[in-house]
Amino acid sequence: MADAWTGICFGEDGSNIPSRTQVVQKFRDLGITHVRLYHTYQGTLQAFSNSGIQLTVGHNERRFRHNIVPYGFSNIVAVMVGNEVFTSTTDNVKNALLSSMKNLREALNQAGKSGIKVTTAHAFDVVTNSFPPSNGQFVDTGRMQPLVNWLASVGSDFICNIYPYFTYIYSNVQITLQYGRLGSGSVTDSNNGKIYTNLLAQQLDAVYAALGRLGQGNMRVVVGEIGWPTSGGTATDTNNARIHNQNLVSLASGGTPLKPNLEIQAYIFAMFDENLKPAGLERSWGLYNPNNFQAKYTINFG
Repeated sequence: MADAWTGICFGEDGSNIPSRTQVVQKFRDLGITHVRLYHTYQGTLQAFSNSGIQLTVGHNERRFRHNIVPYGFSNIVAVMVGNEVFTSTTDNVKNALLSSMKNLREALNQAGKSGIKVTTAHAFDVVTNSFPPSNGQFVDTGRMQPLVNWLASVGSDFICNIYPYFTYIYSNVQITLQYGRLGSGSVTDSNNGKIYTNLLAQQLDAVYAALGRLGQGNMRVVVGEIGWPTSGGTATDTNNARIHNQNLVSLASGGTPLKPNLEIQAYIFAMFDENLKPAGLERSWGLYNPNNFQAKYTINFG
């Protein structure tokens, strides 16, 4: 399955992030071909130019003309309008999402960038009744139906941030650590008899089931964020993080029980610990300590 890949999220909310040139070289050394950025900073896009790394970037209206258009050679393949917008409690923000995506699509077309996809990233909590997975459905079908129909019409993917870590720690010990770390287990969907051996496949299939209920069962789901923190909470240490993320890489080419021929595409959150984020759990998701590029643990990306 040549389309299977594991990318990395590169956040820049840190005062000690290495030079962007060093960061890009590290991605290349690791064999990473897909990176998610949350901003379109000029210096960052310049560093990625001609690197061969495919970028998915966050959208900022003010920076669009100045950065996305002139730095198309940075191999920007997708732009995300917002992150977890449907989790917002503000109706006007939710209502504006689809029109903002359409406006960006038109602006990209006019700028000669029709090959760049436009999408948005959702939190997993846009899905309810997620167990068994085949029962999955969207909480807000009124807003989600036109959005996924539009994504399908323009050939864009459905992006969902999925964190087995949080599902595991809030499961009241109903989920084992091994299953949460994507290692081993056996959970049967009582509706269709499909057997799940890891929590990510179970959650992905709940999203696929929800899309199927809206008539978009063939749409690809890309995992926009997934990871395991190394400090600040329950089961947070480098060993659990290493096992989880290595298992993610190993699982990518296997698909899911519902979509066995649709390989997994996912971005690990994140490249670095970011010291400008709120203290505690938020600061400890990185594969690397930004000081001297010190690896917190080692992952074989194959």
